[in-house]
Amino acid sequence: MNAQKSIQGTWHTGEDNTLIEIKEVNGVCNGELLSTNKADAKIGAVVLKDVKAAGSKWKGKLYSPKKKDWFDAEFETKGEKLIITVKSGFMSKTVHWTKK
Repeated sequence: MNAQKSIQGTWHTGEDNTLIEIKEVNGVCNGELLSTNKADAKIGAVVLKDVKAAGSKWKGKLYSPKKKDWFDAEFETKGEKLIITVKSGFMSKTVHWTKK
């Protein structure tokens, strides 16, 4: 499995000054909430899990605090951007995070 580029690092989600730190251990990435302006958010909470290289992208799970559930997601780096496509049934949503 050869991913295009590692997704490790600190990422700004673009909402509520939220920063996510992604670390890779044994080829699997997980991400934790590093900081946010959201009063009800729990710092250190896992928001990405089981993310593994899959060709030119990464695939894993992303937690949605609004839905309080985990969703399948694809992650792709383009320069200093992390493009995340979340899928649920027939619906999908794409968000962009910026490298800190």
